[in-house]
Amino acid sequence: MNEQNQNQGEHLNAFERMINVFFSPGKAMASVAAKPSWVLPVILVTLISIVFTMSAKQVIIHETLTKQEQKMLERDMDPDQIDEILSRTEGWMNISMPIGALVFPVIMIVIVSAIYLFVGNVILGGSASFKPVFAVTAHAWLIFSVGSLVALPIVLSKETVQVSFSLATLLSEQARETFLYQFLTKIDIFAIWYLGVQSIGLAAVYNMSTKKMATTLAILYLLYAVIASSLAAIF
Repeated sequence: MNEQNQNQGEHLNAFERMINVFFSPGKAMASVAAKPSWVLPVILVTLISIVFTMSAKQVIIHETLTKQEQKMLERDMDPDQIDEILSRTEGWMNISMPIGALVFPVIMIVIVSAIYLFVGNVILGGSASFKPVFAVTAHAWLIFSVGSLVALPIVLSKETVQVSFSLATLLSEQARETFLYQFLTKIDIFAIWYLGVQSIGLAAVYNMSTKKMATTLAILYLLYAVIASSLAAIF
């Protein structure tokens, strides 16, 4: 880490780092990379996850049950059996959703950080420990959290979680099960913003060019988008 990044890391407190993720990501990530800390951003990401999940809980449950019922009707299942399955599913979701909102963001940040650590150390030939990679990922994840807060009023007003800030909005509702629609939903404005900030953070950690890191992350994300979209279109 160069001297400039070390100096920036000395005078930014935890709240300044989180604020600057949105307005001056280079400054924020240099500070995080120099003196890694992750507790506050993880807490904030988790709190926002809980707020979103509990606020949109009924919408999520209703939409999930509706899709599940439609699939079972297409298979000509017995109505009583359908009602029993839907009742069990609703009960399970009422219990699992709050727990998922609490633990899922942390699990995702840990998994994604581990992938970045492997890519940075093994594929790109850098050298870093897990802590700084986890710290910059936790800060960059705030972008997704803001995205969920922006989406929340739309989810509640339209009563659907199928909200996208991507070119997928230009496609018809009938196209939602297609690969193209699923792929475009992955390439939304918050995902692009996140990748940019994450690239800046990892570039600071590994002392590499942001361009090189951004190219690497873009390839990784496109690979993920293709695989996830293919599976979504099939199942």
